[in-house]
Amino acid sequence: MLVSIIIPVYRSKRYIEKCVRSVLDQTYKDLEIIIVDDCGRDGSIDIIKRVLIEFPSVAAKVRFVYHEFNQGCASARRDGMKEATGKYILQVDSDDYIAPTMVEQLVTKAEEHDADMVVCNYYYNYTNRRVQINVKPPKDNLEFVSKVLEGYIHAGAWNKLMRRSILKDNNIYPVPGINMGDDMTILLQALFHMGKISYIEDALYYYNDSNEDSLSKNGYPMVNDVNLIKIINNYLLDNNIVDVNINKSFELFRYGRLGRNLLYNDLDDVHRNMHIFNVSNAKVVFEHKRLPLHYKLIVYFYLNNLLTGVKCLRRLIRYKRKYNVQ
Repeated sequence: MLVSIIIPVYRSKRYIEKCVRSVLDQTYKDLEIIIVDDCGRDGSIDIIKRVLIEFPSVAAKVRFVYHEFNQGCASARRDGMKEATGKYILQVDSDDYIAPTMVEQLVTKAEEHDADMVVCNYYYNYTNRRVQINVKPPKDNLEFVSKVLEGYIHAGAWNKLMRRSILKDNNIYPVPGINMGDDMTILLQALFHMGKISYIEDALYYYNDSNEDSLSKNGYPMVNDVNLIKIINNYLLDNNIVDVNINKSFELFRYGRLGRNLLYNDLDDVHRNMHIFNVSNAKVVFEHKRLPLHYKLIVYFYLNNLLTGVKCLRRLIRYKRKYNVQ
């Protein structure tokens, strides 16, 4: 069964060789590899082409999609998905890498169980350590949605093999401009259309959390969160998705995004967008079990108009980030 592996590439020269080698060296050979050059112009594509020379039997299965200007990872991922022709799609970020048997294990599980999606465990690679993250299977797809919104399950598409027809038939693609959380726009919609979902206990994906050039290390644009909240809200409304647990999880998600923006973005901008966050009960934020304490506190201070507390927390966070205080 043909598997389409999509790798969006933008300024990844420090990591791209290891990433591409891990994909080219898969034990599963029925692949097409779609590399989207998002106009990083740092030599990443040249590195890929040099590596391809060492894999002549696989090189023919590699296709490049070139952007004339940088459009962001959501557009790059979207264009790669639209180029795909495989039965299944797997996303691989250009600063990460995968185990040699990852595709084989995922496809085998998908075929054995006629699954629309297969999820595996993964590793978080920090600068000085590696942590295995185990995905606890939800009881059903609705609980899966709630777990993603509350942060118990990572929304990343990179540890999830998905049946391409589900995505194509329902026009499920990343939304251009949502460059942090673009995976979430895919997964949350797909979960309402997925049938069987299977799980693999092995950790097969290596997520790089030490890349200082990644988007998450360089600020959290408010427009990204505002648009993401709008997209999720409109999708739930347009499809008449009424579920008490999902609604509650979405509320907690908005509290979390409010906390992040209160900490890292302009307070006047936050105030102007409060109708999008649509939260008002300061005590509710403490129901979010996965939210860091400083996020909870700054939301509590802000909603109770305790602006001195808000300003003190913002200064403390900036001090810690500047001096790398743990």
